[in-house]
Amino acid sequence: MPNGNDNPDLKDIWNVVNEMRQSLAELKGMINVHFSDHNIHHHPPCHPAEEIRRIMLSAAGAALLALLAAIGSIVANVAR
Repeated sequence: MPNGNDNPDLKDIWNVVNEMRQSLAELKGMINVHFSDHNIHHHPPCHPAEEIRRIMLSAAGAALLALLAAIGSIVANVAR
């Protein structure tokens, strides 16, 4: 810690919170630009935004498969 102690003080916590807010704002900007037009490439590189997009699409696909499996299970139980 900058204060020479293992316990953070309020200033240390505030600095970390501000750094995280800046990182989130930058990431939000990259995602907005990347989702608005796939042909726009910006600086910093859009690799993190593309990875987040892939993860979100994978999660949506997995949720859809789980929903279909649940519906299939309900139909199978009703059909018995």
